[in-house]
Formats: sequence, C-alpha cells, structure tokens
Amino acid sequence: MKKTFAVIAALLFMTFAASAQNEKDFYPGFYLGLQGGANYTTSGIWPITPTKHINVPNLALNLGYDFTPVFGLRANISGPFANFPDQSMKDKIHKFNYAQLGLDGTFDLRSLFGGYNYGRVFNPYVFLGGAANYRLASDKVAKGLNFGLRLGAGANFRLSDLVDLSLELVDNALPNKFNTVDDGLYYLGFIKKPYHWDDNLAALVGLKFNIGANNQRKAAAMAAAEAAAAAEAARIAAQEAARREAERVAAERAAAEKAAADRAAAERAAAERAAAERAAAERAAANARPAVTENVLFTIGQSVIRKSENAKIAHIVEVLNQYPDATVTISGYADRETGKPDTNMPLSQRRSEAVSKALQKAGIAANRIKTEWFGDTQRVAATPEENRVAVCVTR
Repeated sequence: MKKTFAVIAALLFMTFAASAQNEKDFYPGFYLGLQGGANYTTSGIWPITPTKHINVPNLALNLGYDFTPVFGLRANISGPFANFPDQSMKDKIHKFNYAQLGLDGTFDLRSLFGGYNYGRVFNPYVFLGGAANYRLASDKVAKGLNFGLRLGAGANFRLSDLVDLSLELVDNALPNKFNTVDDGLYYLGFIKKPYHWDDNLAALVGLKFNIGANNQRKAAAMAAAEAAAAAEAARIAAQEAARREAERVAAERAAAEKAAADRAAAERAAAERAAAERAAAERAAANARPAVTENVLFTIGQSVIRKSENAKIAHIVEVLNQYPDATVTISGYADRETGKPDTNMPLSQRRSEAVSKALQKAGIAANRIKTEWFGDTQRVAATPEENRVAVCVTR
C-alpha cells in the first residue's frame, strides 16, 4: 500500500512540474466520452475455457475535466456483464450484470514527458481510481455492493478540434467473492497468502468530445480575430482621418491662394477701371460736358437710401436731364472692417442697384444707367463709413 501511495505522489509531482512546460495553447475544460467493448472476467479458479470468460457488450460513459495539460479527473459509469464458474460443473459459467460508478485520475503521458502540443494526433494516457460496483441479482447470484480499484491505459487519436478516437484497456479490481466464487488461498512458493481480488478486464473503443476546452479555444480565437479586426479598423480610420486632414489643409491652402489671386485681379481691374474713368473724364472735359460725381453713403450693413442722401440723387437726375446724351455709372462698395468678403460683395451690388432704381423712378431711362459692384476689394476713401457707398459718375 505504501508503494502505491508513493507512485501516486510521484505522478502528481511530475504532473504539476510538466504542466508548466508549455501551456500556451492549453484550455482547461470538460469532455464527454462514449465507449463500448468487451470484458474478460478472472478469478483464482480457472476450471473453464478462457474464451467463455469474454462478455459483450461493455458500455461506458465518461464525464471528465482536464485541469492541466497532464492531469484530469473523470467520472465513469459503465454497465458490463460478468460471469463466474459453476463449482459443480467445471465447463459451465453463469453470467450476471453489474453497474459501476468510478472516479479516475488521468495522466497524459505525451504532455508529461514531452510538453503540451494542441495539434498532436496521438496522445497516450494512464489512469488510476476507485469505483463502487453494484451487482444485480440473477438466478444464481444475489445482489450486492462492493468497492474496488480501477486502473488502465489508453490513447486518444485526434480527429478534429472537437472529437478524438479513444482506445482503452481497463482493469477493474473487484473484491473477492464479487462473482460469488471463493478463491480460497493463494500460494507463492512456501508462503501462503489470501487472494482477495477478482478482475474484470475490459477493452473499449469510443469517441471523446472535447466540449469545454474547444469552446474556450473558439472563444479565444474569436476574441483574437475581433481584436485584430478592431486594430485594423482603427488603423484604417486613422489613415482616413489623416487623408481628410490633408485634403482639408490642401483645400484651405487652395482657397487662400485663390482669394489672393482674386484680390490681386480685382485690384488690377480696379486700377484699369480707374484709368478708364480718368480717360473718360478727360474726354468729357474735352467735349465741354461736365462730369459729376456723387457719393451716396449707406448705413453699415444696409442698402436702403437714407433721406439725407436724396439731394445727391436729385443732383444726378438734374445733370442727366440737362444732358440727354449723358450716362451714369454707379459703383457699389462695402467696407472691409465689417462683414466678410462673401457677404460684402452682394451688399455692394444691392447698394448700386438701389441707386439705379431711384434714378429710374425719377425718370431716367435704364439704358442710360450702368451698375457695377466691388464689395470690399477696393477702397475709395480712408474711413470705413466713406467706403459704405455707391459712387455715381456721369459722363
């Protein structure tokens, strides 16, 4: 018994030492095993043909949990047939049924001695445990409950992430007389010892379903895939944000360059218009036709002609009526100190058109009136108030 405990302690020590070797891909979890096969009953008396000891079927259901790559526990329930010889008829055996409920400690040999490898196809193991055995009554045997030992070896052949093919050899060590046969005394040399065990040897084949660990592995793989997808989405989003920012900066630069170019063009146009106006004035002076200029001033942000400016409108009407072939050019402006270029331009247009409508209302033909507007691109005076104006020049 002391040797047995020493072996168990050594296996447990090696189990936890080997578990630390390589658990990168290991996930603890439950598994379910379904097995079937045949069993062979033995005892201290062998009066009958050995083949008559073989019984089928032997069915087993396992529910286990792998705590480490090496060590696990499994609960086992099986329903084998067994037999015992008839003492009065040496070539006669009697069969009986019994149910077994066991608990085994399992040890994966490949992981124990070579480290864990998730993709390994061949995985041998050994197990050791105990069982409660309940014998069902028959015509030759009464019912009874006994406790015994279980030990054996097996191998799992990996078919997929979920399923292994399982082969197993089991020795169920049962108490003496469990098969109702008294084996008497066992002699070894000159030493007489009692023989206390009957054995039920079983060969089983079945499938092992790796339920819990497989689900954890899938969840970990899914989480890793989601993390990679999130990282890729973040990278793409960052690239897109950088692209949009670059486009925004480029658009602002282009807008600023265009505004500068428009302003320069407007200034050139203003200079050209000023030169043309001077030439026209000179020609008008040469023709002895007076050139009259009136600056109609407006309130900030407004295009309505104030009463104080009506006299200037009347003066322009008087000149145009005095000279029927004369025309008038009305140039609308806005000050740079208020508003923005995109609002000042239409404001200057409304100011020019307001003066034009006032002249037409006073009887001046529309074809004698020319309107133009320049927003805040030009300054006609030094103060903001003087640049809120519609300049009327007769020719």
